[in-house]
Amino acid sequence: MGMLNKAVIHLQTLRQNALAVKAGLKDGARFNAVVKANAYGHGDVECANALYDVADSFSVALAEEGVRLRRAGVDKPILVLVEPFISDAPLFARYNLTASVSSMKTLGVLNAAARERNAVVSVHIKVNTGMNRLGADIDGAEALAANIGRFKHLKLEGIYSHFAAPEEKAVLFAQRDAFLLAYNRVKLYNKDIIAHISASGGYLAGEHFDMCRVGILLYGYSPFYSDRVRVEPVMSVKAPVVAVRPLKAGERLLYGAEPLKKDCTASVFRYGYADGLPRKKSGALLNNRCMDLSAAEGAFEEIDVLENLEEKARECGTITYELLCGAANRCERVYIR
Repeated sequence: MGMLNKAVIHLQTLRQNALAVKAGLKDGARFNAVVKANAYGHGDVECANALYDVADSFSVALAEEGVRLRRAGVDKPILVLVEPFISDAPLFARYNLTASVSSMKTLGVLNAAARERNAVVSVHIKVNTGMNRLGADIDGAEALAANIGRFKHLKLEGIYSHFAAPEEKAVLFAQRDAFLLAYNRVKLYNKDIIAHISASGGYLAGEHFDMCRVGILLYGYSPFYSDRVRVEPVMSVKAPVVAVRPLKAGERLLYGAEPLKKDCTASVFRYGYADGLPRKKSGALLNNRCMDLSAAEGAFEEIDVLENLEEKARECGTITYELLCGAANRCERVYIR
């Protein structure tokens, strides 16, 4: 039996967004489609299959996400963005996943796992250029490249970093300059190395290098205002209204509510904070969400909880990425092809 709430994912819109992004890439840069976190809540296998003939490669966060794509038949390169844990290393060799590396220890662990299967694992050196999250420093990146020849079951394929604030030019330029320094040192060990630093924000800023890892733009949202590319939301989440109540000024609605200041009609619908979106009142909501129910002003048959998502994100003090990742937690996903 299907769930009452439905997440409707328009795969043609996803493809149109991807094609628009790809058309804007400069100088033959490759298009890497980011489908981590279950494709930002949209369904990773379905989205990867829909993008298969558009994307040059894919990115995920975790090895198990890459394994799921491989088992579903996705055979294009898959870059795993989080450096492998020791227990993950055999998965990279078995499923031909590309690893992010920033330490000699990781090189050794991956090489040992690949040797057991007589395989070769491709690696991309992750460089910390100022975000201070993950990655080797510039000297460390060069040392990794210089030593990788010792590991016969590894192939140096790429070098990358990540912009912390691509909308802020001074920050972007500082990180780009640091990345260029690392790149120029590392490419001495592989002149054909793939260099990439941009996700959607860097793409909009025009920093395309050899590849862009595009995520949020695929799903119809922008990290900041830009007219570089036009995209449309891919997913709507429809929740049925289960009660419509005429209420008088002075009455209360839901938990701990202040008395209503005016007469109104309230539609109670089957979506609460356990379904993924925050409890906090936003948009047309009347009061905060309950765990399984919410109420909006007006008389409706169903509510699209992702309508005006950017405005909802601002009101909730968060970003569209977070809301998308959780919005379809308790939904039946319906794919429109």
